[in-house]
Amino acid sequence: MREISIKLVQVIVAGAAVAGVAPPTLLEAAGLAADQLADPDARISLGQATRLWHEAARLTGDESFGLHLSERLPIDGFGALGFALRSSPTLGEAYERAARYLRLVARGPTLAITLEGPLARIVHEPPATGHAPSRHAVEFLLANLVMAARRGVDPAFVPRAARFRHAAPARVDEHRRLFGGALGFGEARDELLLDRRSLASPQAQAEPALCEVLDLHLASLLAALPDDRSFLDRARAALAAEIGHGEPSLTALAARLRLSPRSLQRRLQQEGSSLSSLLDGLRADLALRYLRESRDSIAEVAFLLGFSEV
Repeated sequence: MREISIKLVQVIVAGAAVAGVAPPTLLEAAGLAADQLADPDARISLGQATRLWHEAARLTGDESFGLHLSERLPIDGFGALGFALRSSPTLGEAYERAARYLRLVARGPTLAITLEGPLARIVHEPPATGHAPSRHAVEFLLANLVMAARRGVDPAFVPRAARFRHAAPARVDEHRRLFGGALGFGEARDELLLDRRSLASPQAQAEPALCEVLDLHLASLLAALPDDRSFLDRARAALAAEIGHGEPSLTALAARLRLSPRSLQRRLQQEGSSLSSLLDGLRADLALRYLRESRDSIAEVAFLLGFSEV
């Protein structure tokens, strides 16, 4: 599933409000309900988020909405995550935490940090399937990394280069102001290139002890998030665990997935599958693995996996 946290929705709505767009106006244009903002654990789909970014830029008349939002975002805009980034001893550790905990803000996209000689590369990877993210969302993310360096290390910080998958907007003066002159659009990936040495730069407001406490809290929040695997992947995993206890039943599988049997049956139908087809596929896969990797006879494999005959 590809989703963004309601906390990011609140940030976008608040940013548009500062620019004069009333929250009800933006939410209605984006097809969202006001009561969704009241649940701190709620999430919206990436498709809804893309529409929200588009409407925020349209209604504010700000074609650089994502960039400007990153500059206005207060340190507590993302709660504990924002404080953890600021409290990190070095800029590199702040970026590592941003990559590690990005899933708390958006499930689907990822950040990867690679080192290549004197360069450090921070790459944003969008979800492999589903809606492409809004360009404002991507620009907001990469601009936040630049702003973290400016607030924590050097107010004049500029990356060596910034590259984006999306096409160049009509005007890029604000992009140059924030990212510097080495800009690329229509590139193979979204990324920032930095001097590797800058990752070791100490942060002015570092609080290592606080950072350790926040790490524990953020790790617990991350562990509590639902599994990113597809529903069928989770159903197969649950079925594999159940098959060792005898013939799997719909009721037993539903209990493992924390669904009612009726809800499970409906979800399987929506995915174009069924308990019997999942079970047949799993037994075939396991049979091939056992025959290839174990010394069990065909008869023993058939018995272990519940085949009616060899």
